[in-house]
Amino acid sequence: MKLVVKSLLKKINMCVMPRIQLFKQHKGKDYEFIDKVVREHFFAGGTAIMLHKYIGIHEQDNDGDFTKSHTNNAIPETTIQDLLLLENRDRKYSDDIIELRGHYTVGDTDLDLTQFGLTVANDVLFITFHTNDVFERVGRKLMAGDVFELPHLLDDTGLDNSKGPIPKFYAVEDVTRSSEGFDPGWWPHMIRVKCKVIEDTQEYRDILEAQNEDGHALQDIVSSIGRDIEVSEAVYNQAELETPESGYETRHLYYNKTENMPGVAGSEDGVPAEGVLVGQGDSFPDSATEGQHFLRTDFTPHRLFKKVGDRWKKVEDDKRAAWQKASTLARTYIYNTGSFTEQNETVQSKDSLTKAAKPKADF
Repeated sequence: MKLVVKSLLKKINMCVMPRIQLFKQHKGKDYEFIDKVVREHFFAGGTAIMLHKYIGIHEQDNDGDFTKSHTNNAIPETTIQDLLLLENRDRKYSDDIIELRGHYTVGDTDLDLTQFGLTVANDVLFITFHTNDVFERVGRKLMAGDVFELPHLLDDTGLDNSKGPIPKFYAVEDVTRSSEGFDPGWWPHMIRVKCKVIEDTQEYRDILEAQNEDGHALQDIVSSIGRDIEVSEAVYNQAELETPESGYETRHLYYNKTENMPGVAGSEDGVPAEGVLVGQGDSFPDSATEGQHFLRTDFTPHRLFKKVGDRWKKVEDDKRAAWQKASTLARTYIYNTGSFTEQNETVQSKDSLTKAAKPKADF
């Protein structure tokens, strides 16, 4: 009897209803219904966001450099231009602007002291989009490199609107799924995009070089590069005006030997007062007689020598012109007695000072 009752109860439990669960392995009618409702919320309450779609990089010429992508006519957006630095500098954007609907939380302009210095914490936005709506309008998932233009943040109340109102551009940095975008069946419906204010760099030249309805380039409206160049040129011109000569003026540091007062030494001009100047250069001549002079131009300033016996004796330095370097050392030292033999030919060589002064034992 007990076995009969148990079998009947088991059959009743199997026939009454199946086990209930929210998760389903396939997207069914519930998912489609919830997805349509979510899309309607974005369409009704979302703000318009204009998308400048990133479509790849401009055609490249690798010039045999293997770190650059190969040249072709259709470069996809997944291509990396520079494989060494892992960056895409010459980005190309579509001429057609796509309108999306998104949600984000507006934040106040607060100063952040948690980093190294004072920073503004409102240059990053987190915008939420409907996943399937983005796929239908864009044709792919949003990716790093796409640029958003937010028309509701257009600044048309500036101090100078002669070039038109100032638009607001943000570049996409990261795309993830939104935590609040899951339905009861655990299927996601929304994506969360992290974007940051763009900078006036080479990556966004396609967008910034475009012109508005008044014929002004966006670069001149949203960027301060024109003003920065003007300031830099003004500083350069003023510096050039205040420092007309190059080098260092050192004549005021020397005294006239005859008058014992600051000034240019009359005899220190690199010209011998007596004797004959046999020439000038960076090495002494092989033949010279007693009392002749030679100007060494490899010294700074130039140094005048006089032949006395079997050696050259310093006479003076040419101190007329301003020094280019605060040094009176020779650029090179030539040990004239050094030589070496190459292919049965004896050639004069350069020796270091330590080798020239090193004593040699005679055997």
